[in-house]
Amino acid sequence: MAAHSTAEKKITKEVLSGGDFSKVDVPPIDSSSDDGSSCSEGKPGSNEEKPKLKGAKSIPATRSKPMSLKARGRIPLGIYVTVGIVALILFSAGSTNDLQNVVLSLQNTISGCWVRMGSILLEIINMSGFWCGSDDTCSAATSLFSLNAAWTIVVLGVVLAISYVLLYRPFRAGMWTGSRAKRHSVHRYMGLLYLIQYGIAWFDYITNNDESSRSYLPNTIALNGLIQATSAYFSFKVLPGLDDAGYYSDKAVLSRNFVFENIFYQLMSVFGSVFYNDQLRANMESSKLGQLLIIVFCFLPYVVLRPLYPTTRFKNAGTSMSGRSKENERFYSMATVTIKIFYLWAKYFLGFFINWLVFLKVPSDDDMQLIRGMFLLNVGTVSIAVFLHTLRFKKVLAPKFAFSLYLAQIYATFSAIPYAYAMFSAHRKLGALAFFGLLCNMTRNRMIHAAW
Repeated sequence: MAAHSTAEKKITKEVLSGGDFSKVDVPPIDSSSDDGSSCSEGKPGSNEEKPKLKGAKSIPATRSKPMSLKARGRIPLGIYVTVGIVALILFSAGSTNDLQNVVLSLQNTISGCWVRMGSILLEIINMSGFWCGSDDTCSAATSLFSLNAAWTIVVLGVVLAISYVLLYRPFRAGMWTGSRAKRHSVHRYMGLLYLIQYGIAWFDYITNNDESSRSYLPNTIALNGLIQATSAYFSFKVLPGLDDAGYYSDKAVLSRNFVFENIFYQLMSVFGSVFYNDQLRANMESSKLGQLLIIVFCFLPYVVLRPLYPTTRFKNAGTSMSGRSKENERFYSMATVTIKIFYLWAKYFLGFFINWLVFLKVPSDDDMQLIRGMFLLNVGTVSIAVFLHTLRFKKVLAPKFAFSLYLAQIYATFSAIPYAYAMFSAHRKLGALAFFGLLCNMTRNRMIHAAW
């Protein structure tokens, strides 16, 4: 435990200063496989309870020898599989064969967003009564403003608040400027690009419903998120490889297992970005390769692909390296439970259930638009969640505030339930099947879940 504590202090010092990680002694890597509920499909393990001292926290077992940074630089099988599958998805969707049209479409989407943004700002100015020819005109403009533009002001306020937290504060802290920004520059600036892409995609979704169904912006966001996760895995080789994710804590650093695990969810996001695009999905369905990929991702992703990636477990959250302070232990314990609830909802209803509906070609155009909105929310949680942890770790944001933002982001998906009620209630058998899968997941037995 002392070795881990010393290593954590060195890791923290090096990360905050942007120093040389190669000078940090890497602690032994966890190789235990405790059975318990996980933030993904659990690895098979023993069901026997291990004896514990009263009041003692569980401490993950370690290997007898630490893994060197050179050994950590080796490319695991999961990375090779990820790259290969992404290439197959893009090829079967036809995006690699029609790259020029994809680029032109992206240019048109972005230029269209700028035009609409300028029009909205001009409309707000006009309706605010700043430019009035007479008292009657001003009165009418004020009335129109109060009725039609109030929602725009609210949305603008939310956007400015989010921009302040995710862009302005990190800029002031030197995330993308100054001497520290020279290290891991690709990871840093691709992260900045991700935030910009994400904001533009939401603006396009809200203001351009008719055309957003054919937009390639969600695809670029998902691909950038995968690049971010992969570059983080290789850039921060010094991170400890523990079953405790390190995320659900106010003092711990991220586990490298958690970073690797995140690559799997980024891969799922890449597939979703293609599958929810009408044209790209049609291209996939027109080939045997695309049909095979659709079957794997819609029905068997946690059986065929998930075992290639590490598993961090909710029950181990906050148990290693004194990751939680005593004053925040209760907050993070309760927050971890809420995240587990969200995970089950997202996996079986935002994941399996929605994919089955799309696979069966059931959703209407309005339903698909709602599904794309839920996808934008979900794809953001996969990457922005890690960025919020970085802001907490760099002391740009207070720990509880950063974690509360993550909770607000993931639970925003529940706001879609009233709009999606008709879609869920019209397919109760599929909903019951998804719920039964949720129950199978809670058995923590991979064979039962595979049989489901």
